[in-house]
Formats: sequence, C-alpha cells, structure tokens
Amino acid sequence: MRSHKEMDLVSNFMGLPSDRAETTTRPPLSMENLVEKVWEDWGIGEEETIESIISGNWQKIVGRNLSGKCAPVNLSKDGKTLLIRAASSTIKQELSFRKIEILKKINSLKDCRAVKNLRIN
Repeated sequence: MRSHKEMDLVSNFMGLPSDRAETTTRPPLSMENLVEKVWEDWGIGEEETIESIISGNWQKIVGRNLSGKCAPVNLSKDGKTLLIRAASSTIKQELSFRKIEILKKINSLKDCRAVKNLRIN
C-alpha cells in the first residue's frame, strides 16, 4: 500500500486532486443510464425526420438483399428527391428498374408523401 504522502506526490505530478475529500466517490453509471443520458443531452430520438423514417424502414423499402448494398443519404432541400448511394453499377441499375416500386413504398410511410424522385449515385 502506498502512503498518503506518496499518493499526494503522484496526484500532484499528474495534476489530480491530492486531498481525498476533493474527489467524489459516486458509483459509475450503468451503460443503459449512460446511453440514455447521451441521447437526452444530444436530443437523439426527439424529432423524427423524413430521412430517419426512410432510413429506419430501408430494408422494407428495398428488400433485405439490396438493403446492405445501398443506402439513403439525404433529401434535397425541397424534400422531393431522395439521394441513394449504391455500392456498384449493378445495384444502381437494379434500383433504377425498381424506382416506381421504391417510391410507392416510401410514399406509404408516415410523412413521406412529398418524395417524388430518386437520385442514385
């Protein structure tokens, strides 16, 4: 065990409080409480945007096979065009073939009726 003098010397060297009364001994937060605190501090989950609705339903929109090979990026400023990033030209072509079907599925989602076009990159 180290003496109080040694602890004070190490604390001073490291720029830490040397008096044990200055340190708090509260227990650490659980991971669940830490995540909740961060979500609350950052405002995560408070406002549901059209982009978050589309992202959350992406696998339902394009199907399981395509969902891992493409992703929605963002909406245009007017909210009418969805930019989609595709992993390859083959995926781009498949998305183009299914454009009308994809738009119908997007438009069926809550608050997503304004999306009228897809831009696939």
